[in-house]
Amino acid sequence: MTSTVGAAAVSMPSSEAEAVAAVTEQPYATVLAGGTLLVPQHTLGHVAVERAVWLGRAEMDGIAQSNGRVTVGAAAPLAACTRLVAPVGPCAANIGDNEVNAQATIGGNLCAPAPYGDVRGPLLALGAVLRWADPDGIHTGGVEDFVAAGGARPGRLLLDIAFAAPAAGSFVALQRHHTQALTAMTVSAVRGPGGDVAIAATGAAPDACRLTSAEAALAGGGSIADAAAAATADADPYDDALASASYRLRVLPVYVGRALEQLGG
Repeated sequence: MTSTVGAAAVSMPSSEAEAVAAVTEQPYATVLAGGTLLVPQHTLGHVAVERAVWLGRAEMDGIAQSNGRVTVGAAAPLAACTRLVAPVGPCAANIGDNEVNAQATIGGNLCAPAPYGDVRGPLLALGAVLRWADPDGIHTGGVEDFVAAGGARPGRLLLDIAFAAPAAGSFVALQRHHTQALTAMTVSAVRGPGGDVAIAATGAAPDACRLTSAEAALAGGGSIADAAAAATADADPYDDALASASYRLRVLPVYVGRALEQLGG
């Protein structure tokens, strides 16, 4: 189904297959899910939308758990994702106010530019597998693979995200009163079934990043303090309205330490 809203034509697919066709076969199609970023930007004239594909009826909002594996549809609202295991659930609960959280989707947040996109951190730590479609077909890969392939762009549709439920997970966030519900830094930590620990951060570099030096410190028998100190080796701090580069670098070890303490032994 297609309608016209303002100057933009809006397609309203009723299945994932229809959504894939609408996005990959129509030039300049813009994906519209919760609309918490796109609609205000379009209204203000900051983003031109010639053709939008709205996912609200595409049945891409399901959350399934089977044999220790979780699969989340890209159009699942963040409010529904708050029930997921840490670090994804607490991260979803931390994003925006109640109104934004109820409307925004996990796929929209994952595809959003910094300072949004908080879920990329937990999904990196979990080693999540993304499934997406473009004119060349259906693809799977990690968060880094999706970003390296061009991330969110015309002609590409994120379909779902899957990950193994961890043995334990934790999430901590740095927030300051003036950030207006945007998170200056987050750290996610995950312990796998074999005891290995993965750590990822947002706000420590221009995009979400794994803190592999901190992981290596733990794997080598180091303490939480050792791992926290090592985390700065993987940081690429920057200045923005939320925090300065020097402040980010100074507090990163603190939040890595808190995430690992929450993770427990």
